[in-house]
Amino acid sequence: MMWPHDDLLTFELGPDKERLFIHGDPTGLRRLANLLNELADAADRGELPHERLRTDNWGGYGLSAEAQEHYSECLNCVMIYGWSDREGPKFHRPW
Repeated sequence: MMWPHDDLLTFELGPDKERLFIHGDPTGLRRLANLLNELADAADRGELPHERLRTDNWGGYGLSAEAQEHYSECLNCVMIYGWSDREGPKFHRPW
């Protein structure tokens, strides 16, 4: 799935590296919500869906690269997996 680069969506780690902050404008947040719904639908069908969001810096698309907080660090790659139940992964595949 390809997206235009004119919206805002960042996943940022706080200074303690224990908190994740998600920043987005309305378009970016709706895009993320749609993606999560698509992954959930595929998991309901028994598929093992995943999506990779990356910044331009990492040769990808889907994430903005500019931190919205001066104390945080942008993640350049976010992998989102959908599982059909709470058991989680049924296979191991390196990124």
